This record gives sequence, structure tokens and C-alpha cells, in this order.
Amino acid sequence: MTGSFAMFDWLLLAVSFYVLYSGIVGKGKLYSVENIKEGKEADFKNLSRKIYIFLGIAMVINSAASLLRNTFYAYQEVTPATETASAVYDWVTLKDLGAFSFLTPMVFDIISYVALALTLGLIVLLVVKMRHYIDKDAQSKAKQGGASCARGGCNTLPTSAFNFDEEDKSGK
Repeated sequence: MTGSFAMFDWLLLAVSFYVLYSGIVGKGKLYSVENIKEGKEADFKNLSRKIYIFLGIAMVINSAASLLRNTFYAYQEVTPATETASAVYDWVTLKDLGAFSFLTPMVFDIISYVALALTLGLIVLLVVKMRHYIDKDAQSKAKQGGASCARGGCNTLPTSAFNFDEEDKSGK
């Protein structure tokens, strides 16, 4: 594989360890969710910790399987191209795996795909559970409470560049 894929795998591994660490410790930016229902903060944090731990494990398995596949195998040209046939590419073993020779590139791909499916499923579960614990009334009150800005509402973007005062037409 190319270096860019390996760099992405290393980045994913780092993010995986952060998610796993945050799940174990129970602190970090992953827990900064606003408008949680009154009295449900502890339940939400406990559930989030459990999901983050499993999510971190699935992400570590996904990135580790990809990194190990690229460590033990390379996708190379097996048969060069001729005038009548095109080149043949296949996975080539870089290191002897010994007793672990059952770990073929296809096995690493299956492990990676299953871990990716678990990761996506856990992210969806996290979003669904977050929506269950968020107080929608507090969300709408927070949006309405900030509407006391000038000219009928608050904008987070600068508006002075788009507000044009009509110039006096009689004096030019």
C-alpha cells in the first residue's frame, strides 16, 4: 500500500486510543454534551463511557488489522505485462508468519470490515442514545433566549458587510 494509507491507519490508531482512553477515564471533550435532561447526567455519562470503551476497542482492531496486513503483505506485481497479456498483481508475503500463516490478507480484510461495521454501529447507537438524553425543550429555549440581538435575531456570522444603508438620493 501507499504511504498515505499507512498514515491514515496511524492517525486512526491514535484517534482509537484517545476514544478508548476517554472511555476508561470518563473525561475529555467527548463528554461535553449540552442540554442533558435534569437528573440524567450520571446515566448519560455511564452509558457513554461503556459505548466509548467498546468503540475504542473496535477502532483499535480496525486500524491494527490494516496496519498488520500492510506489515506482513505487499500488493505487488507477480507477473509482468507482455504484448499479449496484462500484468498480474497479488498480495505477496513479506515476512514468515510461522504458526500464524492463517492470517492471510483476506482474513485481515474480514477482521477490518467487521470492526468497521461495529464502529459504525456503535456510533449510530451513541447518536440515538444522545438524542434520548437531550432535553429538546432546553435546546429550543436556548435558541430563543439568544434572539434578543439587534435587528430581529442573532447571527454567528458577521453581517456588517451585507447591511447597506440607503444613501441620500437627493444630495449624491
